[in-house]
Amino acid sequence: MTSFSNTLKSIVFDLDGTLYVNEGVRDEIEQVACELVASGRGLTTSQGCNVVRSTRQKLTDQTGFEPALSLVCAELGIELSEFHQALQDRVRPEQYLNNDTALQHLLGSLAERYSLFIYTNNNYPLVQKILALLGIEHLFTRIYTIEFCWRPKPDSEALDQVLNDIGGPPESFLFVGDRQHIDLLPPAERGISTLLVRQVSDLLQIHKLLGLLH
Repeated sequence: MTSFSNTLKSIVFDLDGTLYVNEGVRDEIEQVACELVASGRGLTTSQGCNVVRSTRQKLTDQTGFEPALSLVCAELGIELSEFHQALQDRVRPEQYLNNDTALQHLLGSLAERYSLFIYTNNNYPLVQKILALLGIEHLFTRIYTIEFCWRPKPDSEALDQVLNDIGGPPESFLFVGDRQHIDLLPPAERGISTLLVRQVSDLLQIHKLLGLLH
């Protein structure tokens, strides 16, 4: 652990489901996808949701893991730019998220020692709003959103662009996320350390891993 702590320079976090978990925000994002599918196919919103669910299941059966919603929308012919514009217009995280002092302290102690980054399939305006509501927008060196190269995770080319932009050998990174195949498997295949979290309290594992808790 000590040697890993000495080589680590950059911690890269997923956002949704990793730095916060909120059913209201998640459901609003899902609802936008349903509405776009419904309007594009002349369906009710409920029927649109059924199409989204069945398409997600089809892709899950094909790949063996649940795909990101961006990929489900792409499979249904919805342009990524259209999807994310709708998310900006319709998702209201301020209805669900509040200042999180525990998260601020947790990330703040890491930011004193390491450079923190976000790599997410979400879009920049919505990400900025979410980070501000949580009170952690000032803690990150850079935020990589869908606009960085318009290739949603998991994507090898997009990941390589992120890694090259940050710079450093594999042993200088730690990737943290809530989805093994989407957030963590691609960096792990490059020899990068990863940490799977299922709830925000799991982020304390980072401190344990680095020997910052005794």
